Amino acid sequence: MAVYIDKELCKSCRICISICPKHVFEITHHVNRKGYNYVEAARPEDCIQCGQCETSCPDFVIHIEKDA
Repeated sequence: MAVYIDKELCKSCRICISICPKHVFEITHHVNRKGYNYVEAARPEDCIQCGQCETSCPDFVIHIEKDA
């Protein structure tokens, strides 16, 4: 399982941070080309693959590759 975030498209809305039941995401101190501190999957091993982050992201920058 892997959590992918397109850091260049992330606008740091933080919806994924607030909606994730396992607190997988954090804001980084790094800035993307648009000038936003993007989100990263700080604890991907805690992800339960619920998909709430994927469906709630307004810019569709999160993708969860689920276990087979």
